[in-house]
Amino acid sequence: MPNKTIDFLHLFQKVTNMITSTLDVEKVLDVIVQKVPEVLGVDAATIRLLDPAGEHLLLVASHGLSKEYLNRGPIDAEKSVTKALAGTPVAICDAVSYPHIQHPEAILKEGIKSILVAPIIMKAEIGGVLRLLTKTPRLFKNNEIEFVAALAEQCGIAIENARIYEEQNRQIRYLKSLGEIGKALNSTFQLQEVLDFIVAKIPEVMNLKGCTIRLFDPGKGHLNLVAASGLSEEYLGRGSIDDELSTHQAMMGEPVIIHDATIDPRISFQENAKKEGVASILAVAIVVKKRIIGVLRLLTSERRDFSDAEINFATAVAEQGGIAIQNAKNYGKITKLITELEQNEDFLQMVIDSLYAELLVIDLDHRITMVNHAFLENNDLKENEIIGKPCHKVIKVCNLDDCPLTHIEKGKKTTACIRQSKAGTKEKYLEERATSVSAFGKKEGIDFIILTIRDVTAHIQLREEHRTKERLQGVLEMAGAAAHELNTPVFSALGTAQLVLDDLNEPQMQDDLKTIIRNLNIVSELTRKMTRITKYEAKEYVGDVKIVDIQKSAEDPVSKGKSSSGNPVN
Repeated sequence: MPNKTIDFLHLFQKVTNMITSTLDVEKVLDVIVQKVPEVLGVDAATIRLLDPAGEHLLLVASHGLSKEYLNRGPIDAEKSVTKALAGTPVAICDAVSYPHIQHPEAILKEGIKSILVAPIIMKAEIGGVLRLLTKTPRLFKNNEIEFVAALAEQCGIAIENARIYEEQNRQIRYLKSLGEIGKALNSTFQLQEVLDFIVAKIPEVMNLKGCTIRLFDPGKGHLNLVAASGLSEEYLGRGSIDDELSTHQAMMGEPVIIHDATIDPRISFQENAKKEGVASILAVAIVVKKRIIGVLRLLTSERRDFSDAEINFATAVAEQGGIAIQNAKNYGKITKLITELEQNEDFLQMVIDSLYAELLVIDLDHRITMVNHAFLENNDLKENEIIGKPCHKVIKVCNLDDCPLTHIEKGKKTTACIRQSKAGTKEKYLEERATSVSAFGKKEGIDFIILTIRDVTAHIQLREEHRTKERLQGVLEMAGAAAHELNTPVFSALGTAQLVLDDLNEPQMQDDLKTIIRNLNIVSELTRKMTRITKYEAKEYVGDVKIVDIQKSAEDPVSKGKSSSGNPVN
């Protein structure tokens, strides 16, 4: 084997060992452009790789060349480049006179004499070119060209391995970040905190310029911007993006990649994107239970072809964020409902506390669950002393033999009973009324029993007075009727007796008639009093019989300011 071939093999092994000793893409590229010129005896090297769209070559690494030369412009149209991208290595002895060369002035100024271009193959496809440049004329031999082509292919493998490794590391980092994001999202139920965390965390993990979240408002029928980071107020206020084609595509559930937001027709505000410095955009739907509720947009400051790992990560965050957003919304609704329930409970407590009657809410175990202030004040108790206790141990007028709660449990909707007690020397009457209630809107069944206790002494007394008046009215009507019926014969007998007395001259007969007249006057006075009865007083008669005391029940005319004759008293 010729010594030159052995040298190439040694060099090939040395370079491949160097470029495969690291799995960092940038380091691999730097090693290639620095070490290959060293082992091949050339002055400079560059690596250009096709962009994600496969349309343009992008300078990704260089060595031995000035910035001015490197910034001279694209070289995509050079014949040597197009041949290399077609799979054929190209050696140029005289770079300045080579046909279809681009930027000859820059080549002349940089002092470039010869160029060797080899295709870089990745995944069985050409992904870029390796260019070796000399500042002294050089005629590359076939074995050198073959060696560089093999070396470029090995560089492609190294780059691809580094990319795979980097992608794996990225995926691991994304998985770890996804767990951290999920943990953070689950730590709060405040909607705005969830939104702000998402738009702040994703750019940090994915190295983005900014991030926005827009949620769909079903009431208004459009997307509302609810959170953003890394973007100016001017850009965020540029207008609605509801009609953008990219938004429509994202709302269909598919990730949307915008490689260049300044020219892509799916973007409405291209000038605003250019002014803001937005290059690429990834938009993914925020989904909850197969329902799209909004759009998550990721924005970069440099052109980027989002990888599958990045798209999957963004989609996973959007899904996780969607769940967190929905949970926060549900939590907000529940919190509002609880607040309303508490307010209603406070209002209900105010209502029952305003009741004059004592009120207790009792469960089916006959334990007190709620009381009003009237009960506590009337019984000199504190709420914490009686809540949860059996009601029969707290209610003083309770009668277990005739408990209204047992009637409710037997099927009655409401029941009441009167309890009689003494307050000092006075009798007191209390009404216990029990009513069944069903909680949570149930139409049947019993969950609680409401017991009210109210003092009905005045009502009972009023009823007794009414009964007394009714009896008195009966007495008055009977007395009036009797007096009317008696007055006629009495007055007739009195008149007759008086006439007979006037005609008699016998003393004995006159005395008898005077006795008759006196008794008739007594009867007349009695009938007169019967018509003047105004109150009901009884007196003992014979045995257990009681009769009306006419003398005490009849109204004294003098007390009314009249004499017995009806004339005013002087």
